[in-house]
Amino acid sequence: MKCPTATYDIKFNLKNRNWAIKNVDYGPANPEEENEEYWQNLADIWQVSIDDIQEMRCGNCAAFIQTPEMLDCILKGIDEETDGYAKDVQGASNLGYCELFDFKCAGERTCSAWLTGGPITKKMSKNQQNMLMMAKTEYDMENEDE
Repeated sequence: MKCPTATYDIKFNLKNRNWAIKNVDYGPANPEEENEEYWQNLADIWQVSIDDIQEMRCGNCAAFIQTPEMLDCILKGIDEETDGYAKDVQGASNLGYCELFDFKCAGERTCSAWLTGGPITKKMSKNQQNMLMMAKTEYDMENEDE
């Protein structure tokens, strides 16, 4: 598997993550804080309760990729010595790869593009691949706010 650019190029990763913050409400900035305003905003977007929206996290999104191959890409992108501190970083933030917006994503965060059915921990089925491709067409990162 060829590792996605965002797993090893921090500037590319941050550009895409910042796009997701501005365009699909990726957050909250610190998931360990209450962030009432953030959660209320997403609850309003989804027209669900705050309790419901707080269950919709990147860590259980169908675009959140945590296959062994992807986790290896993420670890190598953090530190070539994959048995070094990279595992601590990945574990502390439950990092995965957001297939929709092409950036490393923290499992406790979320966004307004959340998809049921994740995380993806093994090779994707054709149905999963098709669902993600259809979802990606909804968002044109090139022509949205930078």
